[in-house]
Amino acid sequence: MILKREEIMERMEKLAKGEYLKFSIPQTFGGGIAIVQVNPDEGKKYVLKLGTDENSALEAKPYWEQDKAKPIAKWVADRVGDLIE
Repeated sequence: MILKREEIMERMEKLAKGEYLKFSIPQTFGGGIAIVQVNPDEGKKYVLKLGTDENSALEAKPYWEQDKAKPIAKWVADRVGDLIE
């Protein structure tokens, strides 16, 4: 399901620690999986991780960290991230 930036932000703001959103990124933008989660460590509030599949994305070092949901939601929306539930 392709979500708009505002919808992604709403879902991000409802996440609890340990929960995450998983998006499939089209091959046009490099392919793979993008994981958005509340930062399990100290630091910025939200974390974006990338990988070829869900497990590699979860184990990857953070690609980007932000305190606000908007920049990460925009990144996913700009790359036509398809929410995988």
